[in-house]
Amino acid sequence: MILILRKSYVALFFLFLLFMLGVIFHKPLGRLVFPYDFRHLIEEKVEASRIDPNLIAALIFVESKFNSRAESRKGARGLMQIMPETALWVSAQQGRTLDIEELYKPEVNLEIGIWYFAYLLEEFDGDVVLVLASYNAGRAKVKEWLDSGVWQGKLNDLHSIPYLETRRYIAKVFRGYHIYYYLYS
Repeated sequence: MILILRKSYVALFFLFLLFMLGVIFHKPLGRLVFPYDFRHLIEEKVEASRIDPNLIAALIFVESKFNSRAESRKGARGLMQIMPETALWVSAQQGRTLDIEELYKPEVNLEIGIWYFAYLLEEFDGDVVLVLASYNAGRAKVKEWLDSGVWQGKLNDLHSIPYLETRRYIAKVFRGYHIYYYLYS
């Protein structure tokens, strides 16, 4: 009887210990799962645009998992998965030339991607939901959905977006944003 009682106390002790370790170390463990590589660069690049760096971190996590050498099937490159055509357009707007291979350099990719994100924020009057939809599906598509009434442009209306990928993308970035905000703010 005493042996059985002691085993149950040991099991309860280990459960309690495991719980306490989770309470104490949940942020460090969360930071292992949700890394924030290039944080100093991201914070430096967003400073002028007043974009929350945690939002950019969440976008990068969804886009590339912080792999600066990532390339999509469609040809998007780098941390923020920027299409070469978009990168060339942004570079022209910035008055600079760009070699497409530079999109694999974190500082170049972040500068172009964050500039483009800020541009979309201005175009869509600061509406992050519309910006994320545009970043994923393209500005023209989002404007088409809004103009035709297919989508109202609201977070609670994501199910109306014709592209499943875009619906999921917006939800993932917002979920990631809340996680990054909690872990790193």
